Amino acid sequence: MLQIDPPLLLITLVIFLGLIFVLNSILYKPLLGFIDDRNKSIKNDEESVSKNASDTGNYEAQIEKIIGDARAEAQAKKHAALSEAKERAATKVAIKKESLEADFDSFMAGLADRKAELKSNLTAKIPELKSTLAGSLSKM
Repeated sequence: MLQIDPPLLLITLVIFLGLIFVLNSILYKPLLGFIDDRNKSIKNDEESVSKNASDTGNYEAQIEKIIGDARAEAQAKKHAALSEAKERAATKVAIKKESLEADFDSFMAGLADRKAELKSNLTAKIPELKSTLAGSLSKM
């Protein structure tokens, strides 16, 4: 049968407790310290990431604001340049229109002078034309 030997039980208990003490001081305490340090490092990294994420959100908002301002400024400059170009074009058109109207008026004046000159030449030549016509008709 199974016998319990008290000295052997006591020696086994002492060796077991000594082994637990040695393992605790050599293995478990450094391992638990390493795990605690690792958990702290992970927690710090998570806080850093969340801070960076919020900073990134702030930076993105600032970037969007800057881009929006730049677009508005570009639109304003484009509008100003377009207005200036339209004004210059309108001025050029007005100047060209005045020039063409002056040319047209001078042409019409020249045409009226030419008409008056031709009319006076024709009225001066009417007696000749009548005599030539009368001569042509009498020959017929």
